[in-house]
Amino acid sequence: MTLITVLILVAALAVIALLALAPSAPARRNPFPGRRSRADHRRGSAPRLNHVPRQ
Repeated sequence: MTLITVLILVAALAVIALLALAPSAPARRNPFPGRRSRADHRRGSAPRLNHVPRQ
């Protein structure tokens, strides 16, 4: 086996080992429990002006 073949095999085995050892977590888990999402406290729309303010 050449060095490149050995490196490819080691990389493939490392990926398989990491996938096997990784904890299975739900896809949409809240990383910061207890915090609200940023969209919850967004301000309402600003009032529209009827004219352009002058300087």
